[in-house]
Amino acid sequence: SSESESKGINHLQNENIKKGVFFLLLTSFLFSSQQALGKVLYYLSSFERTFYFSLVAAIIMAILCKKERVPLIGAQPKFLFFRSLFGFISTILVFMAATDSYPIANLSLLSSTSTIFALIAAVVWLKERMSRGQVLSLFVAFSGILCLLKPTGGFLQIESLLALSGGFFAGLAYTVVRRLKDESPFSITFFFMVFSVVVSFPLAWMQGMHPLGAFEIGVLLLLGVVTAAAQFFLSVAYSYAPSTKISVYLYSQSLFAFMIGIIAFDEIPDVLSIIGGILLIIAGIWNFISGRNMQRRQMYEI
Repeated sequence: SSESESKGINHLQNENIKKGVFFLLLTSFLFSSQQALGKVLYYLSSFERTFYFSLVAAIIMAILCKKERVPLIGAQPKFLFFRSLFGFISTILVFMAATDSYPIANLSLLSSTSTIFALIAAVVWLKERMSRGQVLSLFVAFSGILCLLKPTGGFLQIESLLALSGGFFAGLAYTVVRRLKDESPFSITFFFMVFSVVVSFPLAWMQGMHPLGAFEIGVLLLLGVVTAAAQFFLSVAYSYAPSTKISVYLYSQSLFAFMIGIIAFDEIPDVLSIIGGILLIIAGIWNFISGRNMQRRQMYEI
């Protein structure tokens, strides 16, 4: 009887992990779609794009907060402010990088360095330990970044630097989220979206708001829905399985970005971009595995 119960529990855990992986792959596709939609409206200012999609996402997240019966405003306003500030800066920088000529795959890869920067920030700010494998993964990651930046003849594409800076500030935002583990993901996202609306509107107004047609309105509405859906399904994924078991699948976002770039924008990546992308994905997976192994050793020591 106990053996059959154990098998039943293991089967349920495996099923939950499969569901978690599915929703995380869906989230990765939505995140890459978010960047692609931002690129479609490259002629709108970053502040204007951020204002409109954040407004739509804030309304959706308010509805979800009410449905899930969680507070709109969390109990840690200071950390919510910094998470939103860093996330807002990251969004603006990534949108600035999303020009008509810059490949969406490179944009996705360089902004995905947030996991690497989050690791460094956790060591510096949260005083967390870093395993030898994680240190080595940093060297691999920065090798990949160099391939994507292509610093030939002392020339660097401004879009590459903007995307990399976006990854840096996203990494800071994710580090702050570690301090918000008792807050609902819906409350965190709602605060972030409202913060983005409030800050981006006056900046967009000062730059001059672009007259919107039916196409722009449709894309911006879709962008807001995709953003809210990505945040929602991210929470759903982690409700089925812990991040230590499934978060590695978030690196599929870069693969989706490659496919979207080829299909939607006719962007064929060059050899250096492919090598850089492979190195960054390897570094991310290596960092994930090394971090999980270190956690297991620490639990065993305790």
